[in-house]
Amino acid sequence: MSVRLLVVLGLAAVAMTGAAAGVAQAQMISPMLYEGPRILLQDHADPARPDDRAPGARNRPGTAAPAAVDPAALRYTPSKARRTANLKQFVAKTRAADPAGAADLERMFAEGDVIERIGTALAPYGLRIDDLADAYTVYWINAWQATRGTNAETSRATNAAVRAQAAQALAATPGLLRAADATKQELAESLLVQAALIDAAVTQARGDAARLRAVGAAVAEGARSMGLDLGAVELTEQGFVRTRQRG
Repeated sequence: MSVRLLVVLGLAAVAMTGAAAGVAQAQMISPMLYEGPRILLQDHADPARPDDRAPGARNRPGTAAPAAVDPAALRYTPSKARRTANLKQFVAKTRAADPAGAADLERMFAEGDVIERIGTALAPYGLRIDDLADAYTVYWINAWQATRGTNAETSRATNAAVRAQAAQALAATPGLLRAADATKQELAESLLVQAALIDAAVTQARGDAARLRAVGAAVAEGARSMGLDLGAVELTEQGFVRTRQRG
């Protein structure tokens, strides 16, 4: 059985007025698609370099298998109060790069608990909102797919392989496994929101090849700020596999 890592936010995701309608109506790409990753990392060290640590390591002859990561180390206990503060902070940081998009996000967040809706959508696939590796998996797959102009279903094997790579990459970040729940929650929820923006933009651009290319380019630029060269890897049932040297 295959699953689709589409972050469903009801009508809000389809009608994302800043991130999506800006693409459809003004023929421009929301700055959130490329500024979002930088925004979520402003107060933190780069959380991972998955294109170096996971796919590259998996595909170099003679490389030892990475040690298993304790699943509990990347989980956290969510706080609703922290979530409210996190989303307000995300809006505030977004406003400097994209005032219209920030206003749209603020309205969407005011309509209900966006993160819980994401959690409901991900639960059937065994993915959790209180797990940083799961959040990174959703972002990483959605971002890579956007550069290919799609948000199609991915198989359970693919999802599991990418999650293992994400866990390894995050675990390789100094101090992250020992970080407080507040830090993990902020990073995870920012990644989930960013994944939703990407998915909405791809959905809105479907059928317009030029717009899809523009969305993909914006997402690729944003991913580079997280150390991800999405053009250097392919997505397979073994996870991300390097196809060329990082550019």
